[in-house]
Amino acid sequence: MKRFVSMLLALLLVFTCAACSSTKTEQTSDSAKTTAETAATETEASAGNTAASTDPIRIGVSAAITGAAPLDGERSVQGIKMAVSEINAAGGVLGRPLEIVVEDDANDSATAVNVVNKLVSDQSIVALLGPHRSANAMAVEGIVAQAEIPYLTGASSPSLVEKVSNPWLFRIRGSDSFVGQIIGKFAIENVGATKFGVIYNNDDYGVGGRDVVVKYLTDAGYEPLVVEGHNTNDTDMSGAVTKCINAGIDCLIVYTHDPEAAILTRQMNEMGLDVPIVGPTTFSLPTYLSLVTAEETEGFYSVADFVADNPDELVQKFYNSFVETYDVEPDLFAAAYYNGVYILADAITRAGAADRASIQKALLETKDLPSVYGTLYSNEHGELVHSAVVCEIVDNQPHWFATVYE
Repeated sequence: MKRFVSMLLALLLVFTCAACSSTKTEQTSDSAKTTAETAATETEASAGNTAASTDPIRIGVSAAITGAAPLDGERSVQGIKMAVSEINAAGGVLGRPLEIVVEDDANDSATAVNVVNKLVSDQSIVALLGPHRSANAMAVEGIVAQAEIPYLTGASSPSLVEKVSNPWLFRIRGSDSFVGQIIGKFAIENVGATKFGVIYNNDDYGVGGRDVVVKYLTDAGYEPLVVEGHNTNDTDMSGAVTKCINAGIDCLIVYTHDPEAAILTRQMNEMGLDVPIVGPTTFSLPTYLSLVTAEETEGFYSVADFVADNPDELVQKFYNSFVETYDVEPDLFAAAYYNGVYILADAITRAGAADRASIQKALLETKDLPSVYGTLYSNEHGELVHSAVVCEIVDNQPHWFATVYE
C-alpha cells in the first residue's frame, strides 16, 4: 500500500511540474520512484505560496447511496475515501488534509438538485464530485455553473457537451461520443456483424448513446434494421425482441441501465434471440451480472472504463489496495471517483491554492496525468478520460480484451 501511495503522489508532482510527451500507449509507473515522504515535503513547501491555513480542503460528494443501483454509490464513496486516506497519510495537499462531505442523492434528479444546492451553498466546499447518472448530472449542471464550483462527474452522455456549455463541468469517465464509436467499430470488425439492432433507454444516457451508435453504423454502411426505445423501469422488452427476431439481426447493441438490461437479456434467452450483445459499461457491472446467468451472457462484450484484470500496473495496484481495504472488488464507479480525488489533488497542487476559481483554472490545464483510467488530459470540453477497455463476458465475469485510445 505505502509503495502504491508513494508512486501516485510522486507521479502527481513529477507530471505537474514538467511537460511530458503525450502518447497513445498504455502508461506504466516505471518513473514512480519517489517516496511518499518526499511528496509530502514538497507539497508542504508549496503551501508557503498560499495562506498558512492547515484547515481541511473540503470536497462535496453527491452519491447514489440509496435508490436504484445503490451499489454504484457505495463503490463511488469507497473509492473517494480510499484516495483521501492515501493522500492524507502522505501529508495532504498543500500541507492540508482533504475532507469529504457526502450527501445521498438517491439516484433521483429532484433529490440531486436539492443535494447539490445544499453542497454548493457551503462556501467552505471548494469542489464537487458527482452526481453520477447522466440525467442527474444534466439536472444540476446549471446549479454548479451559477455557483462557479468545479464539478467532476462520471456521467457519460454526449448531452453534457452538446447541449450545455459549462466551464465548471469536468467529465471523469469516457464520453459516449467516444465509447459509442468503439462499440460500433468493434461490432463490425471483431464480431463480424452486418445486421444490427439497437435498443436504448429513453433518457439522456440512452438517447445519447443511440445517436452515436446509429450514426457510426449508418456511415459505415450498416444502417440498423431495428432501433427501439424503452423507459426506465419497463419490465417487458418482448416487443423489441420480437422485432429483432423478425428482422434477422446478427448483433444487438444496447444502451440502457442494469435492471432493464437484465430483463432484456432474460427475454432474449427465453424467446430464442441468440445473438451477441455489444454494449457500454452496463454489461460489465456487478449489478447487471448478478441478475443474469453465464448462459445468458455468453458471447457478450462491454466497452467499459475499468476491468479488474486489466494488466496495466496502476490498475493492478489500485485493485489490490481496494480489495485489501474493503474486502470487495472495485468497479468502474470506485475507479472513476478514486481518480476524481487525485485529479483534484493534482489541480490544487499545480494551482498552489484551494479556492474554486484557482482549481477550475488548473483543471482546464490538466495534461499527462497518470491514472487507473490511462493518461488524463483536459480537452476544450473539460473531458479528462480518453481511453476505454473492451471486456469479453466469460462465465458471467468481465475480462480484459483490449485497451482502445481516442
